[in-house]
Amino acid sequence: MTKGIASRNSLKALAYPIQQFIVTWGAQERPGRSDSTGGLLPAPYELAALRGEGVLRGRFFTQLMAKLPVELDAEQQITLWRELVEDGGHITAWVQRLGVAKALRREAAMPKQINGESRKLYCLLLDTLASQAPELLPWAVEGYFWHVWRGRFPETSSSTSTPNTTQAEVLRERLIRALRKAHKEAVEVKESFREDAGQVNFSLLAKRASVGRWEELIRVERPRLKTARLAAYDDAAAQLAR
Repeated sequence: MTKGIASRNSLKALAYPIQQFIVTWGAQERPGRSDSTGGLLPAPYELAALRGEGVLRGRFFTQLMAKLPVELDAEQQITLWRELVEDGGHITAWVQRLGVAKALRREAAMPKQINGESRKLYCLLLDTLASQAPELLPWAVEGYFWHVWRGRFPETSSSTSTPNTTQAEVLRERLIRALRKAHKEAVEVKESFREDAGQVNFSLLAKRASVGRWEELIRVERPRLKTARLAAYDDAAAQLAR
């Protein structure tokens, strides 16, 4: 993800560079005007949308998952995809904010009724960015969905300012420093959790630079995510100090 993008909590900041790019669409060569009066996109745009769907899926399950402060298993990733991409209306809101439909209606061979095609329009945008401005893809995909994640799951966002999360961040930094001191090399730490029968199974994983793979540090079970997170960091640091 582009440096600094995860800290940008403003949709305006995310949207601005993409909107500036969209302004240039009028200078591009377009297919001839379609006689279609339905909601289908002209064939070149349908094809571009299919390519863009691949961009969306690839970046969602790779770049976005890598930036989340918790590790999600396969089932959780699929659930998140359904909530953020398929069910939540977030893409519709993003496309409307960027003005994609308006730009294409003005500049391209589009049918009149395209407002219900938000996902296709979004994927069309992603395909265009991939070929003409790939540096904007982090803003268009993982930057936006990170913003949505922060709003829907504030407990798991490392930037939230609630007291418990701040305490967890202090414990996290303390643990990382202790691990680096103990192993005398760079160490990364990430979280993984699963809810099962009213309990949260929470684990911390570490990856040493010399090893190159994630290894479990500790696993705890608590009724709530907040208490599980704090207990895991505290216990892991305590074990390391022994």
